[in-house]
Amino acid sequence: MKLKNWLYTTALGAALSIGTLQTGQAQERYFRAIGTPHNPKVQVSWNRYHTNLALEEIMREMVKQHPNLVKLTSIGKSYEGNDIWVLTITDFKAGKAEDKPAMWIDGNIHSNEIQGTEFSLYTAWYLTEMYGDLDFITELLKDKTFYIAPTINPDAHDYFIKEANTQNSPRSGMMITDNDGDGEFGEDPFDDLNKDGHITMMIRKSPTGRYVKDQMDPRKLIMVAPDQQGEYEMLGYEGVDRDGDGRINEDGIGYYDPNRDWGWNWQPDYIQSGALRYPFSVPENRAVMEFVMKHPNIAAAQSYHNYGGMILRGPGDCRGFRHL
Repeated sequence: MKLKNWLYTTALGAALSIGTLQTGQAQERYFRAIGTPHNPKVQVSWNRYHTNLALEEIMREMVKQHPNLVKLTSIGKSYEGNDIWVLTITDFKAGKAEDKPAMWIDGNIHSNEIQGTEFSLYTAWYLTEMYGDLDFITELLKDKTFYIAPTINPDAHDYFIKEANTQNSPRSGMMITDNDGDGEFGEDPFDDLNKDGHITMMIRKSPTGRYVKDQMDPRKLIMVAPDQQGEYEMLGYEGVDRDGDGRINEDGIGYYDPNRDWGWNWQPDYIQSGALRYPFSVPENRAVMEFVMKHPNIAAAQSYHNYGGMILRGPGDCRGFRHL
């Protein structure tokens, strides 16, 4: 009886070991965790944000190192005349890109959301570097196409990186509008008074202040509890009233929202804040629309923003769909 139990246990253990090994092999073959490829042909530092020039250099190097997998195309010009670059990624030896089901990926429609640029670029980099090394990626690029635009807002992408801004400005592109409705355009932008490259909050000591300095980082203020006394009060963002209307920094670059410029269910500004004159009045959005309309093989899309911690399904419409 003991021998029988031992044989059963040994056989079961062997079967489980084989099953575990097969599962491990399958995971290694198809579902290896995303990470840095072992020996990438295109060396990229992912611990920084890349300017437009750096982005273009990386993308051109991807084309050079993976000529059978990558093509780089400008789909149009931005408001300031910068190229809007799109990477077409597929196994071109296995068929034409336009003959395969495709996915569109873009980032950085809001210029302060530069993380979307890096995620989009990383996706393109990972797909090309893992081709031939990971079976899932290899088969994916044989059967499918990816159109990836790391930034569809190149003007303000660089402006946000290089110029003095708050964490939220400019959210739009670089078109100058009459934000305060006084008939003048862009006459009261941000003022970097201390020339530190950032637009930060002005503070002063006050016996009625509600803030104290963070002991871990004295550049930050922390609000005290209701029963505690603070040391500082905030006065608002640094700046001066250039146009004498009693407001500071209220008429600078942007203030429109390019994510309110798409054609589906478009509404004017008084209904949907941030919209411009008509759908696709933003040249960058219009370039994306024209590219998508010319590529009916696009069956899915992903736009990278930088806040919310979620994957948000875009607006849908039941019209034209059959209810089952």
